[in-house]
Amino acid sequence: MTAGISDSENEKLNVNLTAELRMRLRSVSAQRGLNISEATSQAIDLWYRTPEAPAIEVKDAKSWGTWLPAGGVARFYTECEQRELTKVQGIAQALSLWISSDQPAPAAARPRVLRRLLVALQKGGVGKTFLAGGLAQALAELGLRVLLVDYDPQGHLTRRVGEQPIAMDSGGSLLEHMLGKATRHIRRSIVVLPQERFGERLHLLPSCNDAFLFDAVMSTMRAGREEALARALEPVEKDYDIVILDGPPSLGLAMDIGMHYVQRREGELAERSGVLMPVWADLPSFEAYDLFTSQRQQLEKLARIQVDEVGFVINAYDSRRGASVQIRREEWEERSAPGVLAVFPDLKEQRDAQDNRTPLLEWEPGCSLSNGLRTLAKELAA
Repeated sequence: MTAGISDSENEKLNVNLTAELRMRLRSVSAQRGLNISEATSQAIDLWYRTPEAPAIEVKDAKSWGTWLPAGGVARFYTECEQRELTKVQGIAQALSLWISSDQPAPAAARPRVLRRLLVALQKGGVGKTFLAGGLAQALAELGLRVLLVDYDPQGHLTRRVGEQPIAMDSGGSLLEHMLGKATRHIRRSIVVLPQERFGERLHLLPSCNDAFLFDAVMSTMRAGREEALARALEPVEKDYDIVILDGPPSLGLAMDIGMHYVQRREGELAERSGVLMPVWADLPSFEAYDLFTSQRQQLEKLARIQVDEVGFVINAYDSRRGASVQIRREEWEERSAPGVLAVFPDLKEQRDAQDNRTPLLEWEPGCSLSNGLRTLAKELAA
């Protein structure tokens, strides 16, 4: 299977797509063993062969993009003009046709590939811990086996779910395992969150205060530094469907190693692993993302890897803060790749849950934040 269409011989299709159709496309393309770009190409080809395609509801469609073979974008635009359709209606018809069509099953079952997500943006306060913890809870509630790694030296995630950090010099911290100095199996450091709704499927690797020394200590490692996190977690990875890292609050060495861990691996579909970025509807978030993107691209070039951006999540959104906030939200939503996967309002349930050191989905399972996290989990679990 190809790794997706993204090189210079191909071109970007920028259109608008509804959230519902985007979710269905992600789910069905995964079931059929295809990257989004491959599925879109098939969908458009099917649409060309269906001159009387039914109209599709496209209200509230947002910016979205993918890659097509060279010449494909111009041909699609021309076909939309000839049919007197907008591009958003044309792509909606094409994808809907393909999703509802009978497709042959993959020739061979795709081998299970562990998915890895780094929830990251170096800007403080954008909700990395909220998103990492909440998404992990929702995925576990769905039935997936989740390892949640507190990769932030501040350890907020560990305490917010009611657990304690790993003791210094215990021989079992993540840093000690990454350095090859651990004296006990990493499984002994992992705790199972006890809430019944997670069915013992949500596990946490707590933080340790030695993580504040991460960059200084890891910089002395002579070889294999980039793979240190992968080596540390490898003994337990087979026990999980997905590993989620609550990312560090800086663009240091820890971020590079975290991104290296969530790189797209051989046989893995595009945008299944990678970086999920919480942002605010403000200018500093745009500036932080530009810096983060520069570092990611440099890492990709030097390490010769592919680190996918899975999408943005706009967090703590409150339209009452003024027109500039609404404008910034629209600017995020105009970005076709990666797209905005969810918008979470600024609600007290999030703060109440963390103050009471209880997982949000346990504290307020029926609130809009919990339900929004469930919707996001369903899309990412495809």
